[in-house]
Parts: sequence; C-alpha cells; structure tokens
Amino acid sequence: MRAGHGVEPLDVVPGEAMGGYADRTAGVSGTLDPLEVHAVTFAGDGHRFALVVADLVCVNADVAARIRAAVRDLGVDSCWVAATHTHASPEAGCAPGGAPTPASLAERLVLASARAVRAALADERDARLHAVRVHVPGLGDRRALPDPQAVDLPVDALVVSSGAGEVVGVVAVSPVHPTVLPETNREVSADLTGGIRRALQGGDRWVVVATGAAGDISTRHTRRARDRAEIDRLGATVAEHLPLTAPPQDGLERPSVVAPASARPRPSVLAPASARVRLDPKRPEDLAAALAEAADARDAGERHRSVLRQGRAIARDLRSRGRTQPYEIEVEAVRLGDVTLVAVPGELFLDLGEAVRARSAPDGSPVIVLGYTNGYLGYLPSRGTPTSYETLVSPVAEGSGERVVEAAVEAVAASARPMAESRFAAGAGALVDRVLATQMPAIRRAAGLVADALAAGGVLQTFATGHSRAVALELTGRAGGLAAVSMLAVKDLVMFGGVDPALVLDPTYERTPGLAERIYALAEPDPADVFLIVSNSGINAAIVEMAQLARANGHRVIALTSLDHTRSSSARSVGGPHLADLADVVIDNCAPAGDATIELAPGTRIGAVSSFTGVLIAQVLAELVCRALLERGADLPVFVSANLASGDRHNAALYERYRGRVRPLEP
Repeated sequence: MRAGHGVEPLDVVPGEAMGGYADRTAGVSGTLDPLEVHAVTFAGDGHRFALVVADLVCVNADVAARIRAAVRDLGVDSCWVAATHTHASPEAGCAPGGAPTPASLAERLVLASARAVRAALADERDARLHAVRVHVPGLGDRRALPDPQAVDLPVDALVVSSGAGEVVGVVAVSPVHPTVLPETNREVSADLTGGIRRALQGGDRWVVVATGAAGDISTRHTRRARDRAEIDRLGATVAEHLPLTAPPQDGLERPSVVAPASARPRPSVLAPASARVRLDPKRPEDLAAALAEAADARDAGERHRSVLRQGRAIARDLRSRGRTQPYEIEVEAVRLGDVTLVAVPGELFLDLGEAVRARSAPDGSPVIVLGYTNGYLGYLPSRGTPTSYETLVSPVAEGSGERVVEAAVEAVAASARPMAESRFAAGAGALVDRVLATQMPAIRRAAGLVADALAAGGVLQTFATGHSRAVALELTGRAGGLAAVSMLAVKDLVMFGGVDPALVLDPTYERTPGLAERIYALAEPDPADVFLIVSNSGINAAIVEMAQLARANGHRVIALTSLDHTRSSSARSVGGPHLADLADVVIDNCAPAGDATIELAPGTRIGAVSSFTGVLIAQVLAELVCRALLERGADLPVFVSANLASGDRHNAALYERYRGRVRPLEP
C-alpha cells in the first residue's frame, strides 16, 4: 500500500455569513487560525481512495459530487469528503435535510480539495496502517444533559507508518462537537479539531482530524473557557492519551490501544461499498408533540433555553414544509488493509456510532466511524432520546438512527468482500444477506402454498412483464427446476391469441387495460393452481389485473415485488391497488425504488438488482417446495438438463404428464 498527504488553506471572504449557530447574525470579521483542507490518499491493488477533510460546518452532497469529479481526473478512483463541523467557518448550507452549498464557497472548496489531493498524490510512499483507540477523560460530555456526567470518550486514530516503522501521519477521529468558541465569535477557526491537530503534530508528521459520531457530544460541560487557549488545552488532553507509535508486531491488545486483528495487515485498498437507506420525515403530529414538550424548560439555564428556542423555531419550519417524501442517504464503508472506515452523512449519536463498531467487528478488527461525510442530513438521534435541540431539529422520524446503523453494518460487511472493487458486486452481495435475513418467513409461506397446490394436482402459474420475466423464466422449464410450472406472458397473445406482434413490441403495452383477462383465458388455469406474480414496481395494469383475476377465480396469489418502490412517493402514480395489496403472501425483492443502485453522477444511476434478487428468491422457493413435497412422500417432478444423454427422454415424460397444463418453452 502507498499513502500520501496534502493540505491547502481554505480561503474566506470577509463579511461572508458564518455557519453553526442559528442565532449568529454577523459575518466573518477575521481569522483566529486558518481553515484548512486536508487530503489523504491510499493506493493499492489497482485502486486509489482519497479522504478529503475540510474545516467547515458541513459538506453537502452537491459539492462532494463536484470534488469527486475533479479528483477523478487526477487518478483517484473513489473519494470521500468530510467536514470537521467547526462552528467557526463560513455557512455551507448546513440545514436539516441538506441545502445547496453557497456558490462562492463551493468554488473555493473544490479548488482547495483538488490542490490538496494533487499534493497527496505527489507525497505517496510505501505505508503500513494500524488503528489505535483510546478513551479520553474530560474531553466532552452529552450536551443535552443539564448536569455534567463523567464520560471517557473514545478517540480513534488511523496511524500511517513508513515501511521502516516510522510514524509519518495520523488521521484522528474525535466524537466531540468542535464548539469551544462561542456563538458571539466572528473569527474563523478549526476550533477543537485544530487544537487536536496542533497537539499531535511533531517533526515531519502530518495530522488530519475528522469528527465522528458526535451528534450528542460537545464540550459544554468540560470546557473551562471559550478561547484559543482552552482549545489548545483540550487538544493537549487528547495528545496526552493518544500514543502515536509504530504498528504493533504481535497483534495483541495493549492498554488503551486496540491493535489490528491480524499481525500481518492486508495491503489491499478496496473500493468503497455502500448501502442506501430511506428515512421517513417526521410526521406533523410528532413535530407538534415535540414542540409542546419542549415548551417547558424553565429549570434550564438561559443558554439552554435559548438553544431550545432555536430548536423550536427550526421544528416549526420543518412542520410548515409538510414534507412527505422520504430522505434517501448513502452510507459507505471502505477497507484499508485491516481497518474499515465508515462514512455517515449526518450527525450520528455516539451510542449509535459505537453500535456500528460493535456489530461490524465481532472479531475485533478496527472500524472507525466518520460523521459529516459525503453530505449532510442533520441529527440522527437514538430511539427514545428525550426532547432536546437535537431531536427537535432532526428532520427524520424516530428510529432513523438505528436504520442508519443497519445500513452501516451492511456496508461494512460488503466492503470486506474482495469483489468490493465493483460497487454493484459489493452491493449485490449485501442484498443477498438482506434477502435471506428478512424474507425467509415469507418465502417459507409461499413454498407451503405451492406445495399444497402441487399436492392437490395443480401447477404453479407464473406471470411477469418486462425484465421481471427473467424471474418467472428461472422457474420454468429449467434443469433442476419443477416441471409443474407454467409461465404466462404478454407474448401469449401473439403465439396463441392472434394479436399483431407490433403491439406486443411496444414497451408500454403492459399498461393496457384488459390484457390480463385475455392472457388468463388462453391459459385456462385449473382451480387448484397457485399464482406467482412478479413485478418490481407492482403498478402496471396487466400485473394488477392478473392478481385481481386470480383472486376472483379462487387462486392463492404470491407477489414478488419491491416494497420500497411500492411505498415510494417518487413512483409513477396509478389509481387503484398495487400488486402487494392483492397477494396472500408478499415477498420483498429488497430492490430500491427505481431498481438501479449506483449513482455514477447526479441523475445517472446504474446497476438494477431486482432480477438478481428475484432469481435468488425463485431458486430458494423452488428448493423449499421440493423439500416440502419430499416430506409429504410425494415424487419430485424435476427436469434434468437436455444436454445430458437421458435428458430428452426424462423431460418428455414430464411434459406429457403435464400436457395441457404446462406450455413448453420456445427455444
């Protein structure tokens, strides 16, 4: 592996608006310490990853995408952009749900990031990585509590050493809001992250400091003053507890230090893996209840009451917007040797960040969570958090933080796979895990319905349109598959019903009312037959009408569909029920709304997964049906490959057995 570091100043404009504090009205008046943009590059096994960390209150997805595009031309394959979350920086569009980055700041940030990455590339050299974790007393505390509680906060560090074992750099991650400076401050500063940087620097060693799961942690109860000297005192506290030494050779745990799980770190740099998660916005009634609960804060101090007033104002604004469309974010993980970094585009609470670490690394391999990275959604509180500023201004429903944890765990699992070089392959592997973890009860119920139908002399009737036909085809006329499966399709109208082929070639023909009735009539299903209807969207006329017809004629109906798409407000609007509303059993293919999983550029998505997961579900379903039939003592009508010597004779006997019930597939 090779690693390099670069740093560039981030220019500020006198008088420009400052971010972080809602009650701050004055603009930038000067500089306490310069704002910086750091870049660290890691290259190995054909992939180069860059981490950009900027002294800003947040980075939104729009400017992160521009930076990724800019550094791609420099030879960087993947890039994350993080904010330190200093509240002494220019306003960057840091609003609940995210906002556009001010144009002037975006231009300066893109330029500084590209220069920092270029410097990091020039600095690349052979490197070894190991992770260190220490617990630091007196650094911060839970900010919403009225009284301080003694908490030793976990600080993580990714230590970069030369091949000779000399420490050349460190990426430290602090789970603390960098808000030592007050809301009255008008001078730009990196605040606490800058203090930690200065304290850890020594000789030629470079230092980058990012902010982790700091949503509910600040220096409110631990700071003794609100000035540069206090910043440096707290930075020195971190440096006192954080050992920056060469990587351990024995792989053993040492006091306050977590060594790598392996004594021989892998040199690989794998492409980041991602997991998308859709988070419901707060309901108006939930916002109203929170506002009512927050109205009574008479026992709190004046500053606390002031912060709650700001929170109530933001919550009222959220309520007035009346948003119903879910927020969609992407949580990513990247594997660098034996260390995994996780990127969360929001303010995750500390216990949720610790949950990601605990659940992602049961073997003790290091996982480091970065917040404020690749976008800004807002606060992501833990379920059950009492009403506070953080819960008031969070734009998402309670429980969203836990859903982000699930997505992070999924991304970490995918990032460890060698196929993570392909985002589709990594994401598909994670989807297999999700399908098997969540859909087996529904698949088992569906298998019971199919086994009952076959035992009663019926067959499985499959119906699908578009690319969902691949799933129906997987179950039909296939070597190792059940013979008692008949595939219904729109093309039946041409092959058996005399319809003009030109009509069927229209990709929108499946939306035509009345098609399903004609297809059903041509098939003449037996009352004992069971239907499996496959549709990712579950909304087109032929699909919905076939489900309605099957139910009306006494058939049990199994739906294989994307519930995410069905429930999405971005789905094409149609009147009446969806496929999922009409089925006895619903199996979720776990595909996202729109099916495509990888955003290569704004507005451009690739990597549809519904066929992939659908085929997996189809084969698991077929296996469980066969097992159920064996348990009942029934024979298994299963095809063998036609390319085996006995194949034609064996399969011909099965086709004869189901003559008139199952149509042979065309070549």
